[in-house]
Amino acid sequence: FEIQTVGSANKDVVQGPGVTGRQPVLKPGESFEYTSTAPLSVRPMLDKTRVVARMSGEYNFVQLGEDGKTPLSSTPLKAELGAFHFILPE
Repeated sequence: FEIQTVGSANKDVVQGPGVTGRQPVLKPGESFEYTSTAPLSVRPMLDKTRVVARMSGEYNFVQLGEDGKTPLSSTPLKAELGAFHFILPE
């Protein structure tokens, strides 16, 4: 994931195996939810915008065979997440 604070040219990159350190195995119809945090060094520009940062990224995953352990392919599939914003409450 890339996190960019509004007003900054720098982007922080968060990457690594798993989601918040976990690698869930999902069967058809199952889902996985999680909560995470991202440290933001911001100086709110409330006179201009309530948006303080934006984030985008992707998840990589593999499909497993019938045994639930053997990957069907050595190439991970990707699910891209469009940009979303961190917005200060009113």
